[in-house]
Amino acid sequence: MRTLIGVLVVTMAASVASGSLWAQGTLPAELDTPVVRDLARKAAAEGGVINSYGMPAEWANYGGIYAEFRRMFNIRQADIDMGSSVVLARMREEDAARNDVADLKPAFAKRLALEGLTLPYRVSMWDRLPADQKGVGKDGSVWHAGYKGTLGWIVNTRVVKTVPRTWRALDNTEYRGMISYLDPRATGTGVATIMAAAYALTGDPFNFRAGVDAFAKLHRQGLIGSVEPKVTTAKFERGEVGILINYDYNLLAWKERFPFPTEVVIPQDGTLATGGGIIAARRAPHPNTAMLFLEFIFSRYGQGLFARAFVSPIRPDVELPADVARKFPPQSAYRRVGFADYDKEIEVTEPLKQYYSETIR
Repeated sequence: MRTLIGVLVVTMAASVASGSLWAQGTLPAELDTPVVRDLARKAAAEGGVINSYGMPAEWANYGGIYAEFRRMFNIRQADIDMGSSVVLARMREEDAARNDVADLKPAFAKRLALEGLTLPYRVSMWDRLPADQKGVGKDGSVWHAGYKGTLGWIVNTRVVKTVPRTWRALDNTEYRGMISYLDPRATGTGVATIMAAAYALTGDPFNFRAGVDAFAKLHRQGLIGSVEPKVTTAKFERGEVGILINYDYNLLAWKERFPFPTEVVIPQDGTLATGGGIIAARRAPHPNTAMLFLEFIFSRYGQGLFARAFVSPIRPDVELPADVARKFPPQSAYRRVGFADYDKEIEVTEPLKQYYSETIR
């Protein structure tokens, strides 16, 4: 489980006295609205804490995002790190009454909305979100993607001498014990990894058997060094694995951080892009705080915080800063990138996980 981050309950008086930006009148323009200020006042009365699932500091710049949310509104995050499948199961079990917000793959976010387990709250900038990256489910429950990324891998060129540039190229005895990816039974990234491989190999991302079979072959040949239930770079940093599969925003952030030579690869034979779902729980313990966070993260300012860490904002009117964009692989590397169909992904996720469990033990 991901580490609990910064649990602290404070009173409304302490929140206002702390000098948060909303109390000082210095909010960014798109957040300096009566709606946001009213939510901020109500959120302060809820205790100054937000409970999140699947939003650890190392994922998609949530460390920086929640630090800024705290600076603005004096609200501290308490996160339990878990993959998308676990978030989905847990919110169902808890009737969406324990967490305030969550990050999970959009297919699962949409499923929670269809089941009436997300808040029926449309953010002020609803009309600026792409039509296929948002929706309304049962009893007005809302889902949306907050950012997007493309699957690829980072290579430790200190331990891997031949950089693989396609999914097919991973099938090479040179990479014995060197490949690491996230478990599709526990994470949305793991499911997307199988689908991306299937897309490259067959042209159909939902031909999940082809994707699972390809990874099964890598396992049989001893090329897989680890299958992780959550995001971690520990083995990669120690040189125990040398090829780490994940989304480009994480790969590029890690490249910046690692003190050894690496290369980020977008597979030339095809891969998938997908959004990152962000939802609020239907019976959130701190509903006004949850709504305030949604306003914050979907504002131009909040979307810009994603962009600062190589995460592509979901709003088309918010672009990556030029200095960040220059650090991405060239646009030509993204020529064979497909975008996930969330409805179809919902249909195949459970059969994919079952087939994976039966095939890779």
